Amino acid sequence: MDKDSHKYLTYGVAFGLLFGAGIGVVVNAMVSSTLALFAIALGAGIGMLIGIVVGSILDSKKGK
Repeated sequence: MDKDSHKYLTYGVAFGLLFGAGIGVVVNAMVSSTLALFAIALGAGIGMLIGIVVGSILDSKKGK
């Protein structure tokens, strides 16, 4: 198996997690509600899922 076969997927997950958590922190700061406590976790999770989708699309196009 090629060492760099999932390079973009790795970057997508890492940056999606960071940006999603950052957006969750901003939402948590703006909304003062009990449900806002889950904003960081939900933002990180959604960002990671978006990163997986984008990274896998880029990796599949790289192999062609």
